[in-house]
Amino acid sequence: MRRAALLVVLLLVGCSVGDDDASIAPNELAKLVLQPEDLPQAFVRFDEGRQIGIDSPGGRRADPSRWGRINGWKAHYRRSGTSKTPGPIVIESRADVFKDVGGAEDDLGAARADLGDSEFGWKPIDEPGLGDESFAATFVQESALTPVRNYQVVWRDDNAVASLTVNGFERKLALSDVLELARKQQRRIAHAAG
Repeated sequence: MRRAALLVVLLLVGCSVGDDDASIAPNELAKLVLQPEDLPQAFVRFDEGRQIGIDSPGGRRADPSRWGRINGWKAHYRRSGTSKTPGPIVIESRADVFKDVGGAEDDLGAARADLGDSEFGWKPIDEPGLGDESFAATFVQESALTPVRNYQVVWRDDNAVASLTVNGFERKLALSDVLELARKQQRRIAHAAG
């Protein structure tokens, strides 16, 4: 009896050693991005699936196996609109899962550095308060007709890094619109983390 109890304890300890700081499993990836039911019906998903070479974020994060990255998923949405349309027009939702928290922390740091180095002139904005750590930035893309406002929110929750890139017409897209979507995605990630 004592041996059986000791064996159970050893098995439990053995199961918790190793990737105990990696609670989000790679098979959860498809659930970590925004889903059609998270958005108004006007949005159409035009791309969804495992991230492949063309989906590489480039920069410090170009290597698909960076910092123990296991895999990534993406979903893109759009809707029709004019310069008078309020809210988002195009939405890109991404999630990457890493072997451990340290890899996800490194990836988040690289994402922040890459955004700072970007030729688009992203400007940091308020900390969005998502996951374990997060940041957000914005820039306006000038055009001959109507300027386009772009937001990017990136956060780490456990061993996953998520991002949301949203654009809409200047003065028609507010940070609050973007953060509402980011919170929906974060709830999905928190659920997967258990």
